[in-house]
Amino acid sequence: MKKRFSERLGIVDQIQTIQTEGMSDALRNSLWNFIHSQFESRHDYWIPLAKFIAQYFRKTPVDELPYHDYDCREWVKAYFYDLKWYEVYDLVEFLVTNYRDILEYPPSNSATLERTFNAILASELSGYRFISGVIAPISNPTETQEISGAIEVTARSGMQGAHAHIQTALKLLGKKPHPDYRNSIKESISAVESIVKQISSSDAQGLSGALSALEAHVPIHGALKQGFVRLYGYTSDADGIRHAILDESNVGFDEAKYMLVSCSAFVNYLVSKAGSLGLLAERNDA
Repeated sequence: MKKRFSERLGIVDQIQTIQTEGMSDALRNSLWNFIHSQFESRHDYWIPLAKFIAQYFRKTPVDELPYHDYDCREWVKAYFYDLKWYEVYDLVEFLVTNYRDILEYPPSNSATLERTFNAILASELSGYRFISGVIAPISNPTETQEISGAIEVTARSGMQGAHAHIQTALKLLGKKPHPDYRNSIKESISAVESIVKQISSSDAQGLSGALSALEAHVPIHGALKQGFVRLYGYTSDADGIRHAILDESNVGFDEAKYMLVSCSAFVNYLVSKAGSLGLLAERNDA
């Protein structure tokens, strides 16, 4: 969005930092305005929204809700503005996931909602974006495309194990207000191990053995193979992420995001290579 005259001249300060631990009034207002546009478009849209929030999100008695549509709108708005910043993201995610269940004839679809919310998050400098239905602390377009691509291609190719691991890694990374970096990393590398074993039909223990079995079907550059073997070793050895007595001080957002993006990219690579060799069709037809 084009900067205003006063912002270009520096007369009015504009937020320049990425918002990851809070939410400005402008961001909250922009999110509300879009929600308002979706439920104000027809008469009596606020009533089913209020009931759905009360029953499935807020978990309060629905018979205590206001009776009229306008009053339900005020009930939803008051609740929205009373939420903590991370609870606002929870509610936005909830609305997108359940949009078609809330309204019988919704004016938009979930994909459109995600795109519009992402545009708002970008314009207001939020550090979060929708990725395959989950709001996660990743805003780089290339990184989000790798993750969403891996989620979509594993579902389409019948790689259910890898699909579940990537989705879980993403949810743990975006868990608010306390992300689970340790287990997000475990899920990310487990996605790679799962897809390698499924493509190669290998029962080998660990990623190294599975990759060796996969090479009989899919040519993999030696340096690339060794890179992921070493990454897997990082997650598995005595000082690694899977060790029961790990001191989590050496594991944070940067490590978890790197592993999720890298493992998603490798999953995309493996599916592409296997698909070009006809391995996925053979596996799916079996």
